Amino acid sequence: MGRKKRVITLRKSLLVHTKCIALEKINRKFIDTSSKFGYGRFQIATDKAAFIYPLKKDRVKEEEKAAALAATVSS
Repeated sequence: MGRKKRVITLRKSLLVHTKCIALEKINRKFIDTSSKFGYGRFQIATDKAAFIYPLKKDRVKEEEKAAALAATVSS
């Protein structure tokens, strides 16, 4: 069981490319390698947190904390 794994082979070309498109700088930040199988996993926890959070339970905790702080300040 567990996650399905796929092998990705990245290799450098042995030919010297001189076209403008070939010389263009490419910045890759994230490659999703798992969505092909339908098991859409995030690469790292911070990516998942940025996409999913804040959750309702986190918002409720913040509201309770703010209410408790307001109650201690007012009394």
